[in-house]
Amino acid sequence: MKSRFAPAALCVLLALAARPLLAGFSGTDVVIPAIARKDGVAPSKFYSTVWITNLSESQPAHVDYFFYEQGKSNTSPLHRTETLAAGETKRYENAVETLLGLPDAAGALRIVSDQPVLASSRTYDQPPGTDISFVKGLFFGAIPVDFAIGQGEVARLQGIIQGGGESYRYNFGFVEVGGGSARIRTIVRGQNGATLGTLEEDIAPYGAFQHSINDVVSNPGNARLESTVISGSGRILLYGTLIANGSQDSAGFEMSFKDGLLVSRAQISSENVTASASTTAVWAIQRAYELAPLLGAGGSGVKSPLAVPFNASYDTATGTWTVAVALETGQRATLLIQFRDGQGQVQRTFNLQTASILLKGNASGTQGYLDFDLSLTDIRTGVAFTANGTGTATYQGVSGAVTVTNLAVPKVLPPYPTSGTVVVASNGITITVTFDGTQYAEGTYQYRNQTIHFTIDLKTGEVTVG
Repeated sequence: MKSRFAPAALCVLLALAARPLLAGFSGTDVVIPAIARKDGVAPSKFYSTVWITNLSESQPAHVDYFFYEQGKSNTSPLHRTETLAAGETKRYENAVETLLGLPDAAGALRIVSDQPVLASSRTYDQPPGTDISFVKGLFFGAIPVDFAIGQGEVARLQGIIQGGGESYRYNFGFVEVGGGSARIRTIVRGQNGATLGTLEEDIAPYGAFQHSINDVVSNPGNARLESTVISGSGRILLYGTLIANGSQDSAGFEMSFKDGLLVSRAQISSENVTASASTTAVWAIQRAYELAPLLGAGGSGVKSPLAVPFNASYDTATGTWTVAVALETGQRATLLIQFRDGQGQVQRTFNLQTASILLKGNASGTQGYLDFDLSLTDIRTGVAFTANGTGTATYQGVSGAVTVTNLAVPKVLPPYPTSGTVVVASNGITITVTFDGTQYAEGTYQYRNQTIHFTIDLKTGEVTVG
């Protein structure tokens, strides 16, 4: 679930600081688009090996795996968890069976962690009686969910060789990662760019499916394809595979990524961008404010107005509530909350006497990982409450100090903060985001003598530089 105050584009900025411009992107929310334990065209039998590395050298990684099986509804996906020690690498041979416990399945593997991880896979053909040292296969690196395309955006695939004298077969597939449905238009273009065939289809939330290129056009020869999300709120990752019909040797093809994700196109180097995991801080503030009126119930699994499940417990000695929030998407937060009246006395519950809320804890998810110590004031009066505080944030291996200053969060719609600033500082870089109650927040990035101005669309998460 995304917070109303958590534009994903801020995460993209921080991701640029952490990712080299090569395949094999690390992250805290990444997807391997295709793994399998399936029988293919005889005598093929396909298996997948998965590697995952905790890139933190000091902290364990708590990892959630979600399997989006092809051809099935994955709104409640198969889920596995594990903890990787600092710097640990694990390898799962035949991962569909050994990690997921499935003897016959294909789909996408989503990996969500509270520390940045590097993940990759190799899917290979091993017919019965053959030795593992002689198998042939294809590689896929995990892709950050930030890279998925949404409505109006296009991704392209190369590598189609099928028809004529070439004895190959080509498949392509989709994975929905945003939790929304979408309609996709796929166009196959010949080597001169001419349209050879078109296919339109719908994908359900967290759906995954794979096609033969013949589902669009029969034996197109040397060609490429492009896919566009033409409607819906879903966000799509795309992949392709090319397999030799004789040897069964294969190659994987990654989708093209949006220009705005590339440092060279954004004219912002990996050295001079830190960006704002502050969105996670505001997400935690919002969770506390929305959960506060319900804490008097004190029960496990209580639902908030936004249907967020949580577990709450109360410590009578300190007057502190501990609230644990966990979503199926992998976002989670632990909040330590104290309610105080106008005289600063601790109260058991949120009520008409509550003048301020002291909030400590941590939050993790697609925005990164954050420890925070915040104070929420002006609870009883006005149309907004004010948040101040500090924290430390990590996203994609980049860490920084976060400061929240006089952030006025409305108690009613419209949802955009009416004033205040959030500052992230790391390695001599300072990013400041200022809110004014509109859909667009203004930001500045400063490094040495360089200043870059940008605007964030809080509704779509897009960042415009300049």
